[in-house]
Amino acid sequence: MHYHCEIVIPPTDDVASAVASVMAAFDENGKDEDGERNSHAFWDFYVIGGRWAGTKAMAKFDKAKIEEFEAWMTAEKLTVSGLRAGKQRLSPDSQRAKVDDKWNEMFPSEKFVPCPMFAHSNDQYAKAGPLAGAIDGDVMRLGDLPPGLECGHVIVAGPRYDGTGLHAKFMLKDDAWNGVNFMKVDWDGTVTSALAKYAEKIRDYQDEFREKATPTADWLVVTVDYHY
Repeated sequence: MHYHCEIVIPPTDDVASAVASVMAAFDENGKDEDGERNSHAFWDFYVIGGRWAGTKAMAKFDKAKIEEFEAWMTAEKLTVSGLRAGKQRLSPDSQRAKVDDKWNEMFPSEKFVPCPMFAHSNDQYAKAGPLAGAIDGDVMRLGDLPPGLECGHVIVAGPRYDGTGLHAKFMLKDDAWNGVNFMKVDWDGTVTSALAKYAEKIRDYQDEFREKATPTADWLVVTVDYHY
């Protein structure tokens, strides 16, 4: 199964390394500081963007406009592959140019982009490099985040005390394993409410530490697609 995670990290020019540092403690094939298997592992593969590439960018668009685009695709009788792994794939491929042209007409940006709804918009498995699976918006300033953005998993990260990278300081998933079964968590699935819960958690920190741990508008929110 693939899951949608949003990771909140301090500003950095090396997003891939920052995410790798946060995710290391949850690698199914990794070891903890005592050489034991990571006890809270939840992934065996992940990619920045992946099948959720474009989710944050699209969440900023007017819903009615998205519905208008979908209605256009229906009217044009566009077809997709019957086999699906992640995003839908246009079939035949010759439809891509038509779809991309219409997308950029309806949702203009500084540069021409492939329609993020379909698999040709990104390298879903990031075979060409750590950020090859991402498209515009997958690494977004927190200050630009759509307030209603939903996902199944949020991690807020910060520097380790020994300065060796980032680690998770707070985490929410939409359900949790209690040793017998999964149970729902008191969380509405939005990144905004997850950050509010995190703020409540660190409310009693000393001012100096709370200030360092509190995400600001310049922090980054990174879309991660992980498999387990």
